Amino acid sequence: MRPASLRLLPILRVVPLALWLLASPAEARSALVLPPPTSLGPIPAGTYDDDGNRLGEAALSYQRGDDGRIHMRAVTSMEGGPRNVLNAVFEEIDGGRAVRVLREDSLSYDADGKPMVLVEVDHEKGEARCTPPGAGPGEVEAIRLPEDARVGNTIMQLLFQPLVRGEVDRVEFQAFLCRGGARLVNFVAVPAPHSARGRDGSIVEIRFGPDLGSVMSWLASVVVPKLRFWFDAERGDYVAHRMPLFGGGPEVVVRREGVSAGALQP
Repeated sequence: MRPASLRLLPILRVVPLALWLLASPAEARSALVLPPPTSLGPIPAGTYDDDGNRLGEAALSYQRGDDGRIHMRAVTSMEGGPRNVLNAVFEEIDGGRAVRVLREDSLSYDADGKPMVLVEVDHEKGEARCTPPGAGPGEVEAIRLPEDARVGNTIMQLLFQPLVRGEVDRVEFQAFLCRGGARLVNFVAVPAPHSARGRDGSIVEIRFGPDLGSVMSWLASVVVPKLRFWFDAERGDYVAHRMPLFGGGPEVVVRREGVSAGALQP
């Protein structure tokens, strides 16, 4: 039987097995309930171009904070150039069998080390904000998140787990963007068409991008950056991803240390 499509909507929980797929309407606005990280601790990585040349350092970590919550931090950098810092905070629920994202943010720095727009999503308050450097009163763009918001700017490692496990064949979510004005954009993620299990069966490739509909699919394939995530097929561990360092910035590949560029090829 073909796996079902997944839309992360606030709907009633029905069975314990699906707890991390659903968000209860009694919870905070726009809360996403997700599988917990496969492990806590740092994940050393490197930043590369598409030819496999190393450009700088990168790192991902999930740590338990003094507040008892799980904190994610991801840093991607190019030596002597721009960098990007992502943060997210999760609350454990259902006895640790699931986590709920509470807030997330991203901040990029240009080639001169100057901060760019701070992008924040506060799932508890139901608000998303774009804050330019040194913003004064009236210079912060903010929007209210709708009741059915499925925003996941920084949490793809957890968001895509149902695809990695083969439980669904499509995940629909939203990204909050600031470039060009504060707004929500629908995104969709699917397994790579050549194979959901990679060349040797050990790595799953997930492709995602703006959900522009079938009419726009060809145009999207031409103009939209090639957005990718790779995971270990058995454990679900993060392996690598390919994304722009920031909106309109250089497209880079971040690979976990010890993973070769060839391992990501179909």
